[in-house]
Amino acid sequence: MSSETGTPYTPASTSTTENEAVTLADEIKKYNTTELIDFLRREEDLGLSEKALEILETQGVNGRAFLKTSKEEFQGLGLGFGPAKNLAEFAKECKEKKKRSFSSYHSIGKIRH
Repeated sequence: MSSETGTPYTPASTSTTENEAVTLADEIKKYNTTELIDFLRREEDLGLSEKALEILETQGVNGRAFLKTSKEEFQGLGLGFGPAKNLAEFAKECKEKKKRSFSSYHSIGKIRH
C-alpha cells in the first residue's frame, strides 16, 4: 500500500518544478545592451526597425532598463509611437510569463493563428 500512497505525490513534485521556473524578465535583467538588442531583433512580431534598435543601443538600454521603461520614456528616446507602445507592452508581457512556458505559449500562439 505504501507504493500506492506514493503515486499521488508525483504531481506535487511537478508543481514544485513549475514554481522554480524563472520569469522571462529574470533572464532579460541579466542582458547587457548587445544581448538585449539581439533578443529584440529575434522577436519579429515587434516589427522593430534597425533604426529603433540603434536608438536603444546608442542610449545604452540594457535588460534591466528595458523592463522598467514606459511607452512615454521610449518615445523620449526618439522612438515613434508604434515601436514605443510595442516595446512597453512586450516588457510587461515578459514580466508576467514564466521562462519555460513562454516559448511553449509562443509556439502554441503561432499554431492557433
